[in-house]
Amino acid sequence: MFFHEATYDLEELARSNFHIHTSFSACAKRDIKLPAILREAERSGLERVALTDHSPATEKPLMRQIADLKRQYRESGAELQVLFGAELSAFAPGEHSETELTREQLDYRLASTNHYHMEFWGHPEEKTAAGYKAHNFSIVRALFKAPPRGRTDCVAHPFYGRFVRALPDETELTRSITDSELGDILQEGTRAQVAWELNAKAVMRDPGFYRRYFNIGRETGAVFNFGTDAHRLEDIDPRPFLEPLRKILL
Repeated sequence: MFFHEATYDLEELARSNFHIHTSFSACAKRDIKLPAILREAERSGLERVALTDHSPATEKPLMRQIADLKRQYRESGAELQVLFGAELSAFAPGEHSETELTREQLDYRLASTNHYHMEFWGHPEEKTAAGYKAHNFSIVRALFKAPPRGRTDCVAHPFYGRFVRALPDETELTRSITDSELGDILQEGTRAQVAWELNAKAVMRDPGFYRRYFNIGRETGAVFNFGTDAHRLEDIDPRPFLEPLRKILL
């Protein structure tokens, strides 16, 4: 399980990029292949990256992809630390896209809990901000009640409403979350040794919420993992994101 000491220094957090897709993800650009990722990460001064391709409908392709990425990494001779992980789907409370065997083989397990635009994702009966908030909180909390070694290392773009197409405003879900509710669930995750993603793109799309999220997280001792959610080579470098993030979060 990948869990570290809490830090709230953005420069320090951005020494790692824990959310990078490769061309194995259908939503990623075709040129974001491992040799190019390694070159860009080293140019950017990163110390560590996590490869987090989306988990396919069946697990065999995922593990074949990871085996191929590991082979390419060995052949590259790169010294950069690479975590071979996946962005796994927690699509309903207690429902997941992967087996325990697959989880055990991953270096880094990033859990998406709010990809409501995907056809297999569960939805609440009540298609309101309150309904989606309760549903998403239930999915996230189920991750904390995990078998030994845990079900996840980090929650991806937590509570982000961009993918909730039933709501006319993508910030409606996050605006419905009170400071007290947010503090409670952040503390629960940290007690379960689950980190919270500081997703650069989500922060910039919903600055009001993520300002609260980051600052309540600092007050409650939450552990944040930084990620750019890179689907393009130009998004691997965290440095262009830092100044906008400082203005929003601090």
